[in-house]
Amino acid sequence: MTLFDARHLSWPRTRALAEAGAIALLPVGSTEAHGPHLPLSVDVLIAEEVCRRVALRLSRDVVVFPPVAYALTDFAAPFAGTVTLNADVARQMLTGILSGIVGGGFQTVAVVNHHLEPAHFRVVHDAGKAVQAAHPARRIIVADHRRAPTGPKLGHEFMHGGSHAGRYETSLMLACAPALVDEAARLALPSLEIDLPGAIKQGATNFLECGGPDAYFGAPADATAEEGERLFDLLAEATASAIESPAP
Repeated sequence: MTLFDARHLSWPRTRALAEAGAIALLPVGSTEAHGPHLPLSVDVLIAEEVCRRVALRLSRDVVVFPPVAYALTDFAAPFAGTVTLNADVARQMLTGILSGIVGGGFQTVAVVNHHLEPAHFRVVHDAGKAVQAAHPARRIIVADHRRAPTGPKLGHEFMHGGSHAGRYETSLMLACAPALVDEAARLALPSLEIDLPGAIKQGATNFLECGGPDAYFGAPADATAEEGERLFDLLAEATASAIESPAP
């Protein structure tokens, strides 16, 4: 079916699409450091690309709303350009945005989040649950590709917490926005195998304390556009399946 960019729609056209059963997608990312080779907008760009690919898999029209570009991102806070919100502000912002989309008449709203900081993802789930509780006749979906069966298919680096600006995210960027990847910087980066979950459990509160002085982990030099295409297919299929699955 057809993908519509909400930024380019009039309000009567938006209302008509909502009344006709179009699905609303909300891409969510962050503005944060992603190594010396990737832009601050990585999470937003990946979330938007997933939305585009999800639309190709659905049988109904899709309206993609402007992305959320700010989030709780405390782990990248020591690095220039990172903008972090506290949990309450982030939760209120997402709750307000989702409430506004639902208020416009959309029956199904899916949040497509690609900022993976655990505290942020909890905020996203909390906002979705709050809006769902306030509008029980509507359906609010928070796609979560960290979980099985999708998570393990995304690779060892992803599942073991070292995927920030590493092979996983860099491959996705090579597939969707290669002009924004600094190839010389990427190829010069050594592999940095860090157990992020383990470091966090031991009390680390930011990437510096986790052992990532350049705000990346994993192996960005090993990334490929072909791997990025495979990953996007998995992410889009998982999100489309969550949208099309029967309501619990």
